[in-house]
Amino acid sequence: MGKLSIFFGILSIIQIIFAKICGPHSCEWGNKTYFYAGIIIAITSFILPYFYHGWSAGKQTGFGFLFLVLSAALWVAGFFIGNFKIICRLI
Repeated sequence: MGKLSIFFGILSIIQIIFAKICGPHSCEWGNKTYFYAGIIIAITSFILPYFYHGWSAGKQTGFGFLFLVLSAALWVAGFFIGNFKIICRLI
């Protein structure tokens, strides 16, 4: 489990870095880039436990959903950390 935790930690740090980079540019390209980065990181987080061959399929799936939920929560928190603007202009 140690290597999985390290790799998931690296993915989490990458997601926070994406939030800090994309947040100030949220009205130009930041929202779309952060969205797609979040989708890629969430899918990678779900698939990550399947590379650990010592577990049963149920345990791999359980940890996959756990990592997916944690990644989604961090993705939502990244909107606040990166200070994203959801509504850029009102017409």
